[in-house]
Amino acid sequence: MPDARIDLPKQGDAPAIARCFTEVYGDRYVHAEVFCPDRYWAKVESGEVIPVVARDDDGAVIGHLALEREPGSLVAERGEAVVLPAYRGHHLLEQMTERLSVEAPRRGLHGIYAEPLTIHTFSQRNDERAGMPVCAVLLGVNPESFRPKDIACPTAGQRQSYLRTFRFVQPPAARKIEAPAPYRDVMLDIYARLGVPVSVADVSAPASPQSRMSAKVNDRGYGTIRFAQIGRDCASAVEQSLRDMRGAGASSVQLAAPVGDPGVPHLTNAARALGFFFCGLAPGFADGDDLFLLQRLDEPLDTGKLQLFTDQAKELVAFVERDRRATAQV
Repeated sequence: MPDARIDLPKQGDAPAIARCFTEVYGDRYVHAEVFCPDRYWAKVESGEVIPVVARDDDGAVIGHLALEREPGSLVAERGEAVVLPAYRGHHLLEQMTERLSVEAPRRGLHGIYAEPLTIHTFSQRNDERAGMPVCAVLLGVNPESFRPKDIACPTAGQRQSYLRTFRFVQPPAARKIEAPAPYRDVMLDIYARLGVPVSVADVSAPASPQSRMSAKVNDRGYGTIRFAQIGRDCASAVEQSLRDMRGAGASSVQLAAPVGDPGVPHLTNAARALGFFFCGLAPGFADGDDLFLLQRLDEPLDTGKLQLFTDQAKELVAFVERDRRATAQV
């Protein structure tokens, strides 16, 4: 195959982009706007989506990749990835990722992340080549049905799991973090792979009596509890939020808190007692600050079925699995 051309799409490309997603995913994809050219292009014009496309010799769209950015966020997700089956194996995702890495700092972003599937290693290989190490493991995020229609599913019978990979597009500032004893080494290892200088704070207690937090559950059974500030009431706050989320049908719940908050060790102890286990880090996700992540999963899931490309991913998943088993016995 001759070299594909990677460029920014025009509005007239939106129907061709929709056809690419339909060919690969059928009518089920987590970002439904890709199937509607008008909705898709509205997000491009608003800056919520920063796309690139791959074209063949005739200029036809054969691949798509985009950065999806929350308003005001300093990081963006590299997602909405699709390459037509006939053109796979030519590093098109890698080429599109490199183009987005050039576009990202122009838009004021500090970093880009991706959440590759674990039913195959195709996207993970691209992330490895693009210098995006794994920083988190996201178990059971979506229903089993959320996958490309033309790819066999070795994880059949359980919810879909993802990795999170990350790359800074500007030099990262040094961090001072709270590192709970069970997770100190794994956190420092993740930061080292990201190229971030880190120092560990002395263990202390929550500075505030009351937590500030938010919680939500999406329509796919995935809940998030996010602390803006960890208070001395964090144990009861997490317990109540978890109860509410399970009542709303959440099968998988992620718990996030600023990694520099002095209450992180206290929150970790409380959450582990409720069955939460280590999940990873979210660099820059909180107005440029990092988040410490824990997770709870209420459905059976065999991590041995996950398809993992790098040794680092295998080691991190193994650590998460050991911690999941340990907290289940607390």
